Amino acid sequence: MHCLITGGTGLIGRLFCQHWLARGNTLTVLSRHPERVHKLCGESARGCRELQEVADPVDVIVNLAGEPITHRWTSKRKAEIRRSRIETTEKLVQWVLAQPQRPRYVLSGSAVGYYGDRGGDLLRETSSPGGGFAAQLCRDWEAATLPLQQAGICVGTMRTAIVLSTRGGALAQMLPAFRLGLGGPMSTGEHWMSWIHEEDIVGLMLHAIDHHLCLPFNACAPEAVTNNSFSRLLAKQLHRPCLLRTPAWALKLMFGQMAEELLLASQKMEPRVALDSGYSFRFPTLEQALSDLLQNGHASKARA
Repeated sequence: MHCLITGGTGLIGRLFCQHWLARGNTLTVLSRHPERVHKLCGESARGCRELQEVADPVDVIVNLAGEPITHRWTSKRKAEIRRSRIETTEKLVQWVLAQPQRPRYVLSGSAVGYYGDRGGDLLRETSSPGGGFAAQLCRDWEAATLPLQQAGICVGTMRTAIVLSTRGGALAQMLPAFRLGLGGPMSTGEHWMSWIHEEDIVGLMLHAIDHHLCLPFNACAPEAVTNNSFSRLLAKQLHRPCLLRTPAWALKLMFGQMAEELLLASQKMEPRVALDSGYSFRFPTLEQALSDLLQNGHASKARA
């Protein structure tokens, strides 16, 4: 089976590529740096700079392209974040619809930001979208795939929570401070955090492809936790204290709107579609996930 992936050299993309190729499938990675694809995604992966270079018919598309969102949101940065997701998706959609042999399945990205800041509400896939830049971004990103759905192509939309990995992302950024005993909750720490282990995000992606999940689904573990609980569990795994607390005003001073909508927003997601479709999480609890990542040598195995 031939997969075309955008964002394949990113954190999630690289791990997906490894698993996809291990199944004996073929892979084309759309990248601004195709010369790096073999090293990052696998020796048998083919790198392309433009969609027009994709030679063979594609069975599956995985669309993960997008500039990092965890920087201070200037007007210029916001425009680039939107362009890298929405315009890339629109171009991909136009290309797919022009193909004589269309893919059977398209898995396209979205994020937990779709729901906005929702306090303690339990957020299922049927929950309404929230407000703010991140929520509107996700709504527009998802809407960009509508022409594919209208053309009868099966589209799954993955609303991704915080992906836990020591190779990059939020956890890797937290670890230096926590290892020094300087980590702790943000603000009151009462806001909910939805998360997923890196192995489960890839497992869920493969599950969605195998089972043709043609609808939005929450890519998160079954156990959401408060920021207080997350901080305490992380410190416990590292055998460090969890005493320091970063006040909200300091986060807003450093990161502006991004702090309000990402770092301090409360989102208690439930992976109802994944569970109902039969996906079994390898790491359903945060304690299991952190233990695997920090104590069991998972990171070194992933890099091997």
